[in-house]
Amino acid sequence: MAHRLLKDPEADGWERSDFPIICESCLGDNPYVRMTRAEFDKECKICTRPFTVFRWRPGRDARFKKTEVCQTCSKVKNVCQVCLLDLEYGLPVQVRDTALSINSNDAIPKSDVNREYFAEEHDRRARAGIDYESSFGKAQANDTILKLQRTTPYYKRNRAHQNIKDRYYGVNDPVAMKLLNKAGDMPSLEPPEDESIKTLYVGGLDARISEQDLRDQFYAHGEIESVKMVPQRAIAFVTYTTREGAEKAAAELSNKLVIKGLRLKLMWGRPQAPKPESGKF
Repeated sequence: MAHRLLKDPEADGWERSDFPIICESCLGDNPYVRMTRAEFDKECKICTRPFTVFRWRPGRDARFKKTEVCQTCSKVKNVCQVCLLDLEYGLPVQVRDTALSINSNDAIPKSDVNREYFAEEHDRRARAGIDYESSFGKAQANDTILKLQRTTPYYKRNRAHQNIKDRYYGVNDPVAMKLLNKAGDMPSLEPPEDESIKTLYVGGLDARISEQDLRDQFYAHGEIESVKMVPQRAIAFVTYTTREGAEKAAAELSNKLVIKGLRLKLMWGRPQAPKPESGKF
């Protein structure tokens, strides 16, 4: 696509940036990562405007990565410039939009000319200090999002790229379909028949999580009788004063219990064996 050339290079509406908009996974775990920067090196694969391309190697054993879309298109959808996954939840656009019941594709033109004008208009608004208007920014996270969101970086992205436009527009995304199917298959935490059980088992703890962190997470569902930490086994037991409180916590936190970025396992506790009475043999 041909682009106009103006005498004033700053008035051409093309993107100039000093650092990319990328997720932590694409940035990599190398604290000394070095990037190359090339102004107007490629056309954005969405709006086709020339933009500043960054290229780097996120790790010793990783393949080189580069930004695929311009920062304007990245901001409009709130996605990483490389993998095009949502920056907040680490999910494909198709999963995010389905879970949040939003449809932002109708606002993005499909033709080259209208798409370029759309991107330039957003740039103009940004330079004027007007925020981007995005429907996903107004939506509240729900159970599906909390179940599927990625809470830690995923550094093993060395697979072949899919159709980048399909991922951007949220259609025919195999990763998205896999995650959506996974959400539907996640079992709920059924309460045990023994109604005397009021204890929940929490697994997968580490030294970052304290007893107070557990109390802060669980107290909203009912009055807590006790919290017993077992650091040697990286587990804890949260006991409620009522069965109703335990059932409510199990229903609300099952498959989506995350504390300090760590996804934890939640199960019902087992019935306690009766203690032998003293003085009897």
